[in-house]
Amino acid sequence: MTIGVVTGTNSSSPYNFSVRLHQENNRPLHMVQIDDVVKVVFSYRPYGKIVYYGIVTDVNAQWDFGLTSGYEEEIALKGLLPAYPVYIATVTTTRMLKIEENKLLPEAPQVPPPPGTEVMLAEGEEIDIALGFDDLIKQKVAVPIGTFKNGRPAYADVRYILGENGAHINISGQSGVASKTSYATFLIKSFLDTGRKLKEHSELMGYLSRSRFIIFNVKGEGLLFLDKWSKDWKNLEKEEQGKHWKKMYESMGIEPKPFEKVVFYAPRRSKENMKPWSNKRYDNIFSYGWDCIDIFKMGLFELMFDPEELELNQNLQLAVTTVQEFFYERLERAIEIANEFCRKNSCLPSTTDEEIILRTAIANGFDVVAQAQLPEGIDDLIKRMFSKESDKEFSDKIEQELRGKSTVMAMVRRLKSIKNIGMDLVWIPTSFLSAKTGVNQDHRINWDHPGQITVVDISKLRPRIQSFVVGAVLIEVMRSREEKTDQDPVFIFLDELNKYAPRHGGGPLGNLFRDIAERGRSFRVIMIGAEQTASEVDYRIVTQSSTTVVGRQKGAELEKPEYAHLTIEQKERAALLQQGEVIVDQPFMRIPITVNFPLPAWCTREDGYYTLNEDKIRQIEDKLYGR
Repeated sequence: MTIGVVTGTNSSSPYNFSVRLHQENNRPLHMVQIDDVVKVVFSYRPYGKIVYYGIVTDVNAQWDFGLTSGYEEEIALKGLLPAYPVYIATVTTTRMLKIEENKLLPEAPQVPPPPGTEVMLAEGEEIDIALGFDDLIKQKVAVPIGTFKNGRPAYADVRYILGENGAHINISGQSGVASKTSYATFLIKSFLDTGRKLKEHSELMGYLSRSRFIIFNVKGEGLLFLDKWSKDWKNLEKEEQGKHWKKMYESMGIEPKPFEKVVFYAPRRSKENMKPWSNKRYDNIFSYGWDCIDIFKMGLFELMFDPEELELNQNLQLAVTTVQEFFYERLERAIEIANEFCRKNSCLPSTTDEEIILRTAIANGFDVVAQAQLPEGIDDLIKRMFSKESDKEFSDKIEQELRGKSTVMAMVRRLKSIKNIGMDLVWIPTSFLSAKTGVNQDHRINWDHPGQITVVDISKLRPRIQSFVVGAVLIEVMRSREEKTDQDPVFIFLDELNKYAPRHGGGPLGNLFRDIAERGRSFRVIMIGAEQTASEVDYRIVTQSSTTVVGRQKGAELEKPEYAHLTIEQKERAALLQQGEVIVDQPFMRIPITVNFPLPAWCTREDGYYTLNEDKIRQIEDKLYGR
């Protein structure tokens, strides 16, 4: 369909041109809107026939013949002055092709389309060609990320997701309006469904289908019900809106239903046992924690402290480093003792893995507190710092390295403070008695399974403890992938990223995020980070994300350099986006695109999951509680 001509009243370039729409009775024959895709075909010597595709980024209407005041306009409307309305659409070029032997080739010259050239509306499969999706679909590397207004799916290139050409996704937008969590979980559903569907045709899709997904639940218990139907979805399923959402899912090849392979983890409610701290989730939820073996083996001790204080207080940093190094050396000795213990008691496992040997020894009576002199918890560690009778070797080491009682006391005060805000909920005991009574049983987060969603709840913990848990999980993931090659991908979704990787500082945890941003893709460790304001997140982390998503955002924030990838018109639009709309910027596209995504069929709010009738609920409760 022809909609107008390239106008010469505005200047054109290979990258931007303007279209004057054809009119009848002073109205456009076909009124284009923002995001419509258009095509222009022209020729220049010696290049031959050229095809340019582009997206409409702005539409303006104005009077011709230079009316300059309301008085002149009023006279013109009465027919006493000549006036002619013109409608101008601004187009940003998305793809430049040339035609040879009826084939479209990418090596097109970069020249402006001539004024007066007819402009056509691209429809159907031509939209895929215009945006470069056709090549992705042919190569089986296209992953749906939403739909356009006309219902056509929009795609991402899986090579920019899995680290072949780039990695990491960043999502920013206002809280409660931008639907950051909903869009992140929608992407995860698309990754899994698309990977399963195309795994036989593409190696990368095979990786995608086997990906592991770790989701941190940071607010309420909303993400502890991803395996449940959304109440909003069920209520609207048979309405017109629900049918529209189903059609969107169908066009993208995604099944609108809850996630199936999901495991949930929460901190323990009390240090006396390992019952998970969950108010509404009762099944398929487990507690997590780290014992002294984990803490000193993985170097987690420094994550317990305030990162800003560690950077400013060199004495405290020295004290933390001293404790970490001392007990790491003692842990190495503990492994040797455990090895000998297993030989004597005929329980040596058939493996060379040192941690397995140590934990096998513990399960068979080896006490790491009494026999290996490792601290049971924070109270035990404080006692060892004060009392030579408790641990003379450690006490002497502290005195020798720190050379000042004030530093020791400062360290003790901080350890007490950390305990008071709940660190002993995630520091699990390791003694022989604990192993036998089950207090520390199954405390590890078992995330490394193909296609599994692992939700880790940190919402009930204090900020410092939240940071510890996030850091501990990230360290474990990175170590597991660094030790082996050609591993399946691990996606990590974390909201409120600015709290854990702030623009300035961040300490050990900030360094860990920067390491994942810069090296993670080499090991297929991929971040899906979300925050209200990208300007408050570490610059290196934001800029390393190959896919950037912007939901509804405040105008003042949109003026920050982090949003320079958006056009002026897109910034204006970003301030007005509705729920279910996002702007997505991808490396293989010349311009960010606005896409819609449907309401999740799975629950993303703790009060939003669909419940059965009362009789069914009573039957389940009777069975659960043995009534």
